[in-house]
Amino acid sequence: MTAGEPEVFGEKGRLGVVVVHEVFGRDAYVSSVARDLAVAGYPAATVDLYDGRYAKTLEEAFALRGALTPESVLAKMDDARNAVQRKLVPHAGVGTLGFCMGGGYALLAACLRRFAFAVDYYGRIDRAEDVAGLEGPVLLLLASEDERITPWAFQELLPAARIAKKRFSVELYPGVKHAFHRPGWEGHHAATAAAAWGRTLSFLAEQVARPAAGTVK
Repeated sequence: MTAGEPEVFGEKGRLGVVVVHEVFGRDAYVSSVARDLAVAGYPAATVDLYDGRYAKTLEEAFALRGALTPESVLAKMDDARNAVQRKLVPHAGVGTLGFCMGGGYALLAACLRRFAFAVDYYGRIDRAEDVAGLEGPVLLLLASEDERITPWAFQELLPAARIAKKRFSVELYPGVKHAFHRPGWEGHHAATAAAAWGRTLSFLAEQVARPAAGTVK
């Protein structure tokens, strides 16, 4: 794969997904998620927000994240959408999926661009009211012991979605921490990760018949 360019998996699907990495950068984990989506019938493209750089510590990760701008992130999302769109049947929709920081950017892109849906694993956006721009549904996957994201989601995001009359499906998994899906992380919980992935696939199956979206606003 080339640094900074989308990495694409799958062919001839009826629904595509742009996958956004966590704060450390694009790695084998996020590639495995995209590969699993392709195996399930959903061609997927990973974005590389850091242009090949990968953080070894949280301090490095926060520095890399701090250099991002909404404009640079959205441009990467547009490129990845275009890349995966070429692997789809005509008029197929493309949505977003991400984890932690990537979940927030997946949701943001769906708010500010014409993506068909968003799957947000424990990520947040700066302005909850941006959900007014959503054109498709959102699946939000949360951990009950996530003290930063989960309270924000219930106190700010979901009320904003209600006011804007947007469709959110929420899965709150009890007794688990932030980043429960990532293997090797201290908060990883295999059973919950499997349950969340199963819910993700069922959500994607629900979207196949929805009208396509994918043109930049």
